[in-house]
Amino acid sequence: MMRKDHAASAAMQLASKRRPGPRGTLAGLTALAAGAGLLVMAAVPAQADFQAEWAKLIAAAKKEGKVSIAAGGAPSRQYRHIFEKFKAKFGVNVEVSRGGAGKTISRVMAERKAKKYTTDIALISVRINNQRLVPGDALIPIEPLLIHPEVLDKSKWYGGQYWYGDKFLKHTFFYTASIHDNYNFWHNTDKVSKEEIAAIKTPWDLLADKWKGKLAGYALDDPSGIQQMIHAWQSPDQGPDWVRKFLTGMKVTFSSDRRVVETWLVRGRYPIMPSAGEGNEELRNLAKKGLPIKEAYLPIKVGRLQASGSGCCISAFKHAPHPNAQKLFVNWFLTREGQTILHETIPNLARSSLRNDIPFGHVIADHRRQPGKEYLYPDSDPKSGERNRAVQVEIKKIWESRQR
Repeated sequence: MMRKDHAASAAMQLASKRRPGPRGTLAGLTALAAGAGLLVMAAVPAQADFQAEWAKLIAAAKKEGKVSIAAGGAPSRQYRHIFEKFKAKFGVNVEVSRGGAGKTISRVMAERKAKKYTTDIALISVRINNQRLVPGDALIPIEPLLIHPEVLDKSKWYGGQYWYGDKFLKHTFFYTASIHDNYNFWHNTDKVSKEEIAAIKTPWDLLADKWKGKLAGYALDDPSGIQQMIHAWQSPDQGPDWVRKFLTGMKVTFSSDRRVVETWLVRGRYPIMPSAGEGNEELRNLAKKGLPIKEAYLPIKVGRLQASGSGCCISAFKHAPHPNAQKLFVNWFLTREGQTILHETIPNLARSSLRNDIPFGHVIADHRRQPGKEYLYPDSDPKSGERNRAVQVEIKKIWESRQR
């Protein structure tokens, strides 16, 4: 399909090769321009076909009345404006799960085992996708659902392609990624001096004897806690020995209640805490309010993109109870409009859309991709799920050894 400007240029070039003369040149230009116009007009039916299909899809979704979403922590807390916009725009209600991602997926999978299909979409971590949903044959491929021109245009996505987090490269669609160009940790500014922070040069310095008994962390039954340890295990700057010492040799105090961990840090009871994915966003809010906590940064050897918690990816359930609403939500959510709302309504967002054509909005500076810069993206490796699962088994053994 030729674009209008290319077609017109071709017409002019061909016309210039014809025998000169007022009538001959005009006739040639007229004929060639008409031919170019036919090429341009050929795009019109395609657009009209999409609009007709889109209108039909909206009508069918309205008839179904709702879309049901199993959401992990970040989407269930942060996506209210997205869900409200979808409802207002299309007249389709959004039903979102509440509670932890693990419990939500356990319920959904138990229902599916009993042939009860209640959920259309998962906004859940890549880890749970790979460990529960993909092995449980609960998902359908995303790409056949995609019909919106803004979503189908891969040039608008990072790297000119779609990114997936499952071994089949078709179920777990990445729509955001966080950037890890550094290693970060939190500290209480009333309890830890600037000089002490300046002396911390690598993640290993956090495991010095002087910090023993002064560290807080998310327990491993918190999704951010286990994900933090999985990434640390595979990081060139940390590795298995770092994880082993952090979990068993530093007298770290853990909690799966994030508010408890935040309170410990703010009050200085445990004045140091390694950063952990989604948990950073609320800490940044507290720091902006003037509470005595601050984020510190350390350089790392290799920068990478990383799937960040449940806000990383979207998946579509097999046997969806509302298949038209499912298709409509997936397409709209991944458009410029849907992803722009994501950026512009979530404060201190520590991940950015993989679309290249939207404003950064509230994405914090550290998680804004630099034009032309390439990043490692290990979570998109089809073997990453299997590798992460093996790492998780080893980490859980170490974690359980603490209880003995």
